Parts: sequence; C-alpha cells; structure tokens
Amino acid sequence: MIYEMIRRVSPKEYGNLFPEPSHVFDSVAFNELNREKCDGIHYLVMSDAGGKVRFGLILGERGDELRSPFSAPFGGLEARGRSQRVGHYIDAIKDVMDYGRSLGRRIVITLPPAVYDNKSSVMASQLQAALSCGATVGHSDYNYHYPLDSFGSFVSDLDIKVRQKFLASDRQGFEFEHHAIHEHEAVEEIYSIILANHTALGYPVRMSLDDIRRTSTCVPMDFFMLRKEGRGVAGAMVYHTSPDVAQLIYWGDMLEYRALRPMNYFAYRILEYYHRQGKRAFDLGPSSSDGIPSLGLCDFKAGLGCVLTPKFTLIL
Repeated sequence: MIYEMIRRVSPKEYGNLFPEPSHVFDSVAFNELNREKCDGIHYLVMSDAGGKVRFGLILGERGDELRSPFSAPFGGLEARGRSQRVGHYIDAIKDVMDYGRSLGRRIVITLPPAVYDNKSSVMASQLQAALSCGATVGHSDYNYHYPLDSFGSFVSDLDIKVRQKFLASDRQGFEFEHHAIHEHEAVEEIYSIILANHTALGYPVRMSLDDIRRTSTCVPMDFFMLRKEGRGVAGAMVYHTSPDVAQLIYWGDMLEYRALRPMNYFAYRILEYYHRQGKRAFDLGPSSSDGIPSLGLCDFKAGLGCVLTPKFTLIL
C-alpha cells in the first residue's frame, strides 16, 4: 500500500494545499459559500507513506451519504502535482472507501465530464481507479460541449436543416449583449427571461437571484441577452468553471418568439464570444436528469456540432 493516511483538515489547510483546483466547484470558497446546503463538510487529504500529500477531496454530509459535490454539477478528487500514477489513484480511492465505511456512510462522487480533463488524465484516472476498486456507476448523464477550435467552421459544419434554421434566425436583426454581475437591471431582466422559460417548460431553476449574486463572489460569471426591437427575447448565465472552459448554467428564450429561432443565433454568438476570449471549450452541460435524457435538448446540442461525453456518478 502506498497510502497510509487519510485525514480530515480545516478549510484553511485544505485551501493552502489546493490553492488552484482544477475547477471552481472544488474550491474552498465555493463549498464554504454553500455550507448550509449540507449537514457538514469533510475536507480530506490523502498522503503517501512519506507524508507527501497527493490528493484531496471535499465531501458534504447528506443523510447517510457523503457527496462530492453536495451543491454543484460535479466534484471529484483533486491531485496535488502532476506526478500521480495509477497506483496512487487506486490507493487514494481505497482510502476514501475505507473512510466512508468507518463512518457508516456511502460515498457518492459525480466526476467532471471529459472536457475538463487535462494532460495528466485526472478525471479518467479516478474513474478507472474507482471502477477497479469495485465502485459502481449510479448513473451517467449526457453532457455536451463545443470545442472552440472548431468555431471557424461552425456554419459549414451544421447539417442542412439546422443551417437553414440558423440562417433564418441570423436574418431577424437580433441584438446580442454581454453583461456583468454589477449591471443589476440587465441581470434581473436576463434572470426573469430564464425563469419564465423554465417555468413554462417545467424545468427547475434552483438558484434565486440572491443565490446568483452570492455565488458571483467566488465564481466569475457572464450574462448574455438577445433582443428583438429592444425587447429581451433570450437570456443566458455562464460560469468560468476552469481557466480554459466556460460552462452554461442557465439559458432560455421567450416562447412567443420561438418561431424566429432565437436560440440558434444566440448559441452562435455565445460560442463566438468565448472563441474570441481564447477559451478551449464551451460546456453546455447535461441534457439528462439522473441519466434519463431529454431528447429535444440532446438533439439541439448535437445539431450545433457539440460533442457528447458521459458524466459519471459513482457509488463507492
């Protein structure tokens, strides 16, 4: 065994050990902000026989479970440095499983989708290690992202029917706007469009406007508006989830304008914005709930040229 110690540490110590997590949902600031959404937070670090800290994991207590994340799209292990081998991951997962058993709680981890992986294969390594240690897949969500190095051929890559819809929307004279969190009036209008859209379609909006403002203190955000003759017809909210990936959190249009295909044009302009910002990819998020796909959302994102990858939820 490489690992001889797993220990619970303070948020401060964990933050000092992992000052630049691979994604914002693994940051101490984000988890402390959402502390009231669980019964307690476990900041865990795993060290080797020589005392070198190799991994960290943040778990939130919920009933008889310890969850990563407890209030976010995904969580997972954080590797300290790039020198972690397969054996390191396997022993880390074993320690996490032992930790859960010692408390009489099962561990539930939702991993980031593949778009967030890097040259060190952190996401793939922990998935494979968990499966090798006997973890099971609770479910796997359909996650879509757009590789922004493909943006130059966005229109030509669309299939003929989707291209026709895009070209029709491009002729409508929509006005595209970018806004920051401090532009209160615009952010409120964008939120109201999203809320109206989700309510009409039966989709949940789990964040209030106050939640969004609080979260903006530790997560960089962008807000987008599409207007038609001065009226807001579509809105979107985006996180800077990692240094090179932006993630769509909410978006939606006013249903009475759907015949004009605003979302086709809106998607194009948002992708263009992040392409110009130098992002590597745009994460459009899941199109499923507990592994059950929303076929319309899947078709829409696939039609834009997005790449489908699984987002695994593991039971340890």
